[in-house]
Amino acid sequence: MMADPSHEMKLKPVGIVRSPIKDREDMPIWGVNAQIDIFEEYEEALAGIDGNTHLILCCWLHEADRKVLKAVPRKISTSLPEQGVFSLRSPSRPNPISVTMVKLLRRYGRHLFVSGADAIDGTPVVDIKPYQAGMDCVFSAKNPDRTQKIRRMLPAEYKESLIHEGYNFHGERCIGLALAVRMAMVANLMLGCDLRSDDVCIVIGKNHCVSDSLIGITGARLGNGRLLYNLRPKLKQSSVDSYSIFSQDKTIVFRFKKFMKDFDGVIECDVNDIFDIEVI
Repeated sequence: MMADPSHEMKLKPVGIVRSPIKDREDMPIWGVNAQIDIFEEYEEALAGIDGNTHLILCCWLHEADRKVLKAVPRKISTSLPEQGVFSLRSPSRPNPISVTMVKLLRRYGRHLFVSGADAIDGTPVVDIKPYQAGMDCVFSAKNPDRTQKIRRMLPAEYKESLIHEGYNFHGERCIGLALAVRMAMVANLMLGCDLRSDDVCIVIGKNHCVSDSLIGITGARLGNGRLLYNLRPKLKQSSVDSYSIFSQDKTIVFRFKKFMKDFDGVIECDVNDIFDIEVI
């Protein structure tokens, strides 16, 4: 059925992105810090925005190919099969609108400074909305199994994705997050599957930051039966904090050997320097 021409959609940019990235091929998968310049005529629309920590940034990807209907998630691997663009976050699509959750770092008049923007310099801004945690966050949401995608990712890329997932749930880039990421990388290698799979469960320990981050990374919840607690009494032989990630085939137990005080140190060191690892 042909669209009624009287209902023709007309988009008008409300601002522009000032980004350090000029070429879309250079855009990191998790975006960059950028400045959003709202046009003077729309400055009043920013009233009240300062109280939000995160925003939904909608942009028009002006350099995208609008004829593309199927694509490969090439930022992960060019060897993955093609999928329809409606099942991907590819910039090339019939209507190249990007919807990105960004963190509002500060506001200066009609200029917003954000992190996590995935738009190149000069990208038109279509709209900005407040991110509402109670409405926009669906922690129980599920996506297709990512095992094949993860296997084709470089270790550094997978590490960054784990940091991103853990941070989005926990809210702090702390030592506990770094420890959870190292556990997850080992568990993914040993279990050979996506840690958000229904078959993967976790047993959390005493450190709230580690536990929070593992929940964010794995999607484990009490409601789906994938989250358990280490309820052993505090006996001398069990005084070492431990965590487990397991499937039907095996269990990987992590016990703290040394609690380092530097995020990057934990992320980059030999995993055997921070954990005693037992496979059951």
